[in-house]
Amino acid sequence: MYHYVRPVSEEYPNLNSLDVEIFKRQLDYFEKEYGFLSKDEYQNSVRKGRNPKGVVLTFDDGFKDHFEYVLPELRKRGLWGIFYIPTGVYQDNELLGVHRVHYLKGKYGSKAILKEALKYLDDSMLDHDTIDEFDKEIYATENYNEDEKKLRRLLNYYVSYKYRNSILNKLMIKFFDEAKLFGEVYLSIEEIQELVLAGNIVGAHTVSHKVLSRLPYQEQFDEIKNSFDFIESIVSQDYKSFCYPYGCSSSYNSSTLKVLNELNINDACVFDNKAQENEIKKHELSRVDCNQFLEV
Repeated sequence: MYHYVRPVSEEYPNLNSLDVEIFKRQLDYFEKEYGFLSKDEYQNSVRKGRNPKGVVLTFDDGFKDHFEYVLPELRKRGLWGIFYIPTGVYQDNELLGVHRVHYLKGKYGSKAILKEALKYLDDSMLDHDTIDEFDKEIYATENYNEDEKKLRRLLNYYVSYKYRNSILNKLMIKFFDEAKLFGEVYLSIEEIQELVLAGNIVGAHTVSHKVLSRLPYQEQFDEIKNSFDFIESIVSQDYKSFCYPYGCSSSYNSSTLKVLNELNINDACVFDNKAQENEIKKHELSRVDCNQFLEV
């Protein structure tokens, strides 16, 4: 599982990105140790519910990195991947909340942004029902310092969605020219189309990258269906792949699984940092973070 893949940047020293050269070494390692599944092998394994040996590459969040640095390397090696796109950015023309947090933290550090965010918050803005539910699991396996965990938990999980965007708006106005940044972050529609033409799958990652388990059934349905509708309006594919925002087991629920079944979604990926077991649950496919392979 990959997110940001790019050369090391002095402008964003605290962004959790993977250097392109490490990405290339990881591909070498995966080829040597496991081999890669072809797209047909992967899709057949999902249909049959059995996991063959081999690696499938996935890339989350629709970053321009994936076109500029990932696609050329995949083409060079004759590989393919699944690219999960949150589609709301193409309607709203602003960074998603989760990526606002990434870039604020990436440029200025978690401690400084957490201190600033707390100026705009009071206890009434927190969704207390979610705190006990999420506190033990979220970001438990990632190698984040305590300030980063606090910042991510606060702005991604604990603040009510009623207030979250307003708080992030204030932070972005203070620290960034968001219009300029927006053009640097996400894939263009033409780049998404090029990914598919190159033999990759473009999957849905909801519209707004919210924690689905925090949403009522109908809102979950709309988030998932509308994201697929947008993708189908710009590319032609015969396979529907989905990725849960954030991806831990508490980030989705039985309502989410019901939606995926109703919409006949072929597969869905979680983030549990585990290798896929032999028996496949098509809507709960395991994934391993690329940061587990930094030393290869």
